[in-house]
Amino acid sequence: MKKSIRKWMALALSAACALGLGSGITGFAQETETEQIQEHPAKDVTYLTVFTPQQSCYMNMEDIVKKYQEEVNPNFNVDFQYVPDRAAYLQKLKILVSSNEVPDMWNIDTDPYAISLLEKGYVQELTPTIEKYGLQDVFQEAPLAWGRTRDGAQIGIPNDFQIEVFWYNTELFEKAGVEPPENWDEFMDVCAKLKESGTVPIATSGLEAPVLLRLPLLYMYRYGGNDFLLDLARGKQKMNSEVGLKAAQFLADLGTKGYFQESFASDDYTTSRDYFLSGKAAMYFIGTGDFAKFVSDDLSEDVKGKIDYFKIPKVNEGETQVGNLDFISNSSTPIGFSAASFDEEMESFINFYAHNIGEVCEGRSFPCVKDGKAPSDDPLAEKLSEDMAQADGVINLPDLELDPTTNELFGSEAVSLCLGAITPEEFAEEIDASIEANAADYFGTNE
Repeated sequence: MKKSIRKWMALALSAACALGLGSGITGFAQETETEQIQEHPAKDVTYLTVFTPQQSCYMNMEDIVKKYQEEVNPNFNVDFQYVPDRAAYLQKLKILVSSNEVPDMWNIDTDPYAISLLEKGYVQELTPTIEKYGLQDVFQEAPLAWGRTRDGAQIGIPNDFQIEVFWYNTELFEKAGVEPPENWDEFMDVCAKLKESGTVPIATSGLEAPVLLRLPLLYMYRYGGNDFLLDLARGKQKMNSEVGLKAAQFLADLGTKGYFQESFASDDYTTSRDYFLSGKAAMYFIGTGDFAKFVSDDLSEDVKGKIDYFKIPKVNEGETQVGNLDFISNSSTPIGFSAASFDEEMESFINFYAHNIGEVCEGRSFPCVKDGKAPSDDPLAEKLSEDMAQADGVINLPDLELDPTTNELFGSEAVSLCLGAITPEEFAEEIDASIEANAADYFGTNE
């Protein structure tokens, strides 16, 4: 019966076309479109992002949306609004929240501000969605965990998968007669020998604090684990402690012994990275977000094919190691969702995203899902993928855990420490005083 009806309608339409009955055809087309809209309800989404159109995370999301429109819902529309400066981005987000104009999607870290938004009902808790669609078996655990609070609330889905390691120039290491270090004493010995050979040991950025602050963080993590930083941020631990002072002394030694490029204090992230990629420095600590640069055909012959990496050095012989993860693993700032506009259509999009992001990101970034492929066939990419598969935890970062005032002071005074303008003890006293003055208000406690 249904087949006969469809056949009759087709004949009627053909006759209408032959007779030029335009109004009848238009009416039928409108009815079909209405049925389609009812099947796929219109969804207009605002996405506030810290990524620019030139970055892989932006392009991946853009392509996922197009694919979703083509395969699932043609009425799903996303308005991309990007603010590439992180400070300006956070300021705009806070203004939108205070005006009750929360975007439907935005890039979110599991910092105290985001947790406060979750508690106030602005952020959608995604754990039920993840469990509903079994997405814990689709995403890789480490990048998924990056969007999860310490209390286990999933507030963001991952953009990609990154690990942060020490990249090094194999030719410069060979020239200096050194091997990748196993512990911190060996690391300092490698730095000394690289400098003696006429090579700058480490490229870093003093202008963009997170790059420089990774170095003392690694030291603090090995000797104090994540708990040291988390307790420090809340005033339960002191920088002026054995672990804190050891980390401060480590950073001071790197700077005052001339193990950074001379211009490190004024160099931004891009400048310091390019300093390493030009073959002027032997080491650089950064994440795999820059991997494409490390294997680019545009690299000079002095560097091309001569970049490898090593993991975080362990504690020195005879010392107790607390933090046992060998690299920082994370996802570029995860994607959070507004609780006010979250619905079944948004859940459908998240499920589609999880099952398609691996294909979409091919050639751009390391995938946050288990069935994804490395961004290239380069042996270095395969090596990284093998290490990523072993990632089973995260290392917390100062720029996400410290209150904003202390975080800014931490960065500026770290440069002063490296330049020898202050001592490790003076550095520690300033950090502790700032935490005492600002942490309670920021974390909303009197602890």
